[in-house]
Amino acid sequence: MNRIHNGTDQAVEDMINGYTETYPTLFERLEGQKVILYKGKKAGVSILIGAGAGNEPWPIGYVGEGLADACVLGDVFTAPAAGSILKTIRALPHEKGVLCIATNHAGDVLNFELVSELAELEGIKTRQIYVSDDVDSAVDREERRGIAGVTIVLKVLSAARDAGLSLDELVSLGEELNRNLATASVTTSPAFVFETGKEAYDLPDGFVEYGMGFNGEMGKERTELPLAEEMIEKLAEPLIHDLQIEEGSEIAVFVNPFQATTVLEECVLLHSLQEFLQSKKIKVFDTFVQSLFPTQGAGGLSLTFLKIQEQYRDFYRQEAYSPLFYKRKI
Repeated sequence: MNRIHNGTDQAVEDMINGYTETYPTLFERLEGQKVILYKGKKAGVSILIGAGAGNEPWPIGYVGEGLADACVLGDVFTAPAAGSILKTIRALPHEKGVLCIATNHAGDVLNFELVSELAELEGIKTRQIYVSDDVDSAVDREERRGIAGVTIVLKVLSAARDAGLSLDELVSLGEELNRNLATASVTTSPAFVFETGKEAYDLPDGFVEYGMGFNGEMGKERTELPLAEEMIEKLAEPLIHDLQIEEGSEIAVFVNPFQATTVLEECVLLHSLQEFLQSKKIKVFDTFVQSLFPTQGAGGLSLTFLKIQEQYRDFYRQEAYSPLFYKRKI
């Protein structure tokens, strides 16, 4: 696959520059760092996200109104540097603390934990939420990878922050969200390595792979290409089991199509999904559909269920916006 860049070694810098220069009233850079700061920061706890590049719009598109106040990036599929995280925490208003949200990957966790200790030595209170929603990556939630479910966690916690919740209250709410969140994914065509344009792995035509990591990690099961309704059932059943969703349960649904999946395919899948949920007599509080956490060049999708609890229902309803992320108020 052909890739567009001015040199792979400067691609992330160019991406950040292109984004902030195009939307100068919304964003600015933190000088010398791979960091985007939101100019519309409101009072209260600051929210910082961080990740390696390569799954855009995550994380750059997750900074904005009703979203994060800043993001710190690493190179493609590389955790952000601890030094950059610390400098970003210093740059954010931190009188009421800084909430750091990341997906549960070893490099991200290691660097955020290190920075938390260093920030505490400077008198800055930080807390961390590591989203661990990938049901195919491990049985124990603490061991699971974090994938597209971070979209819902960030959106809800940002709304809760805007409503005035304290840092400790946000952490408690974030932990509750994580317990009620699960994601499964299927890959229908290969991702590509940004630096080379070569396929990241072998996935022959006529086959799909369930549970493949968003950075190309080996999946859980490879099968022949199923019908859309069979694919949806294969994704949804583990989520229902994991979250103990029963007849009459109420969920929010996040469908995250990968970027090689067409709108036609997407809508066929959505039809199959709604029919499946109706057959199970599961109540759908909301369905959110947007490609926000894809893997480069791949086809397929991820499916996230959030089991609705009253403590975060109204926070979920609130609008969130950036040039790459839009969730209407409901």
